[in-house]
Amino acid sequence: MDTRDKFLTRRLELTSLREEEALMYLEKHRVLDLLVNLTSSLIFYQPEKPRDFLLNMLARIKIAKITAVDFPCLMDDSNLVSMFEIMDPTNQGFITPVQYREALKNLGLLDPDEVIDEDKEVITRDDFRDDVNKRTLKMWSAF
Repeated sequence: MDTRDKFLTRRLELTSLREEEALMYLEKHRVLDLLVNLTSSLIFYQPEKPRDFLLNMLARIKIAKITAVDFPCLMDDSNLVSMFEIMDPTNQGFITPVQYREALKNLGLLDPDEVIDEDKEVITRDDFRDDVNKRTLKMWSAF
């Protein structure tokens, strides 16, 4: 291997290490989660002044973190009830733990390494709503 090849190999190793460090930093501080939530809100509301909207959202997150109330959220109770009803089309009043886990994943509220206790036979609408609200509050307060 000539000097040029050694240099390129070393450069790739450093780049890979730096990328890994960057990803670990982003995961540790949940930066990507924050950006996904801000982007989702931006797309949902489509404000005339996106920059002002994002600054306002960040200010609301900061205030909500201090007061622990009124975090900006796209999912209110009526949305959660609708989501639950979609998973419970026969109106039994419950969903399975597997459905629950998938809903949490779709909402971005399930940590990749988190295990949901599937020994519980059913998840009621109230349990679903309460846990999603609790997890949403935890997610926002982490920023």
